[in-house]
Amino acid sequence: MAYKALYRTYRPQTFSEVAGQEAIVKTLQNALISNKLSHAYLFSGPRGTGKTTMAKLFAKSLNCEQGVGHQCNTCENCLLIKQNAHPDVIEIDAASNNGVEEVRELIDKVKYSPIKGKYKVYIIDEVHMMTSSAFNALLKTLEEPPSHVIFILATTEPHKIIPTILSRCQRYDFGKVSSPAILERLQHVLSKENIHVESAALDMIIQLSEGGMRDALSLLDQAIAFAGETITEKDILQLFGMISKSEKLNLIESFANKQAARFIQLTDHFIQLGIDEKRFLNELIDVLKDVLILFKTKDQTLLRTLNEEDVNRLLNAITIEQTERLLDVMFYLLSDFKVNGHWLRMFQLRGLTLIEKVQDNVKTSLEHKAKPSLSPSKASPTFSSTPSQSTITEEGESLYIDDLNIIKIMVDGNKEAKQSLLKEWDQLDTLMLDDHVGATATLLKDGKPYVLSEHVLILEYDNPLLASKVNRVVNQSALQDLLANLYPEPVLIYAVNRQESLKLNKLFLDLRQLGKLPVRVQTPPSVKNWKFNS
Repeated sequence: MAYKALYRTYRPQTFSEVAGQEAIVKTLQNALISNKLSHAYLFSGPRGTGKTTMAKLFAKSLNCEQGVGHQCNTCENCLLIKQNAHPDVIEIDAASNNGVEEVRELIDKVKYSPIKGKYKVYIIDEVHMMTSSAFNALLKTLEEPPSHVIFILATTEPHKIIPTILSRCQRYDFGKVSSPAILERLQHVLSKENIHVESAALDMIIQLSEGGMRDALSLLDQAIAFAGETITEKDILQLFGMISKSEKLNLIESFANKQAARFIQLTDHFIQLGIDEKRFLNELIDVLKDVLILFKTKDQTLLRTLNEEDVNRLLNAITIEQTERLLDVMFYLLSDFKVNGHWLRMFQLRGLTLIEKVQDNVKTSLEHKAKPSLSPSKASPTFSSTPSQSTITEEGESLYIDDLNIIKIMVDGNKEAKQSLLKEWDQLDTLMLDDHVGATATLLKDGKPYVLSEHVLILEYDNPLLASKVNRVVNQSALQDLLANLYPEPVLIYAVNRQESLKLNKLFLDLRQLGKLPVRVQTPPSVKNWKFNS
């Protein structure tokens, strides 16, 4: 007999066996008991969270010979549904049956009465794959189907379903299954299969499943095929290309202790293992997050990745300020991962630069280059000859430059100066771990120079929240102090997000085509909440 995958073997056969989704189970059970049934349901949520399973259990409850709401699993209807052989429970894969002709064929069959059960149940999986024409053909039937028909639509991407379909369905959003619920289910399966798995290995499987019960069982299946009836932490690390917690701690310690050779040896080892670099980045962030949590709260019950002993080990090697700066760098690398997938090599190179930084040189450089020249119209902050602790905030008044004034800045822009600044931009990397200016350097580095004129530097950001932070009046002093290391002339720093820059580019080109661009005058633009010194 052919082997049957664990997620199929242990698919829940009653509502009580479903892992997680308690609220949805309770709501559906109450609807069945009170006979308040909808004609159409939409089950949406991440993969492997029980959408199709719940649909089949609901179909079983509708057609069980013991009555609506029961799942006896002994009557003919229940057994046929379990075997995917019931003539009145029709499962359709919309990914391969998404055209209008398939929908019309379905509609033609809807009018016929059930053959064996009380209800005909149509389960349409991956319904977001249907074409607009197919959706439109389904509309009328979905709104007013025969009394013996119930539709259950399942999807991982509900935003792709047209609103007219959504409005005709009773919607249930499936969340990711909690780690304790996955653990309980896996332990049940392991006891049935007589398989022993180390607790650390089980934790890794749960972590890899990312809240998907089906994924957890598939990963366990793969581990059993690899290691047999006894599965260790080492087996999971080797099978899925993961790094042990001890190795992550060693890497962070080598960085904090400025052991450059050790740092290179460890990262080279990880590269040679061919690990999933993006996953490793996120795991390293989780480790440092636990360090921050214990330092800030002193509550070890809040830890998710490390135990108190692990965190204390790191706290003896790395300062909390270094931890925060290192997290900032990693978040930057994570955003850059979309462009450059060789994250570990990038981390290795940046780490070498940061390991040998000399804080006194950074301070000297800042003291030498920072100089005042601009002031806001209200509560004017002044440049400091000695940089203070980074004080980037999201509070206070915001700068604002309207589109017309930004166009004037674009006309006045100095391309040569901008190119010169771009060549210096990577110097911010060396400042991102500095205890004094790390947060400011990270905020600047997340943007890229968009326009540079005599009076204003406009930065472009992918994240609108970061652009908003740059435009806080109170942050200008720290930003300008730091920019003085890269560009000798004092300028106001203003930020736009990617969507705004695309709109400005189009406006600039349209005005140029019409011959209506403003004249190049090299005078300061009008900026809300800011005035330029004469």
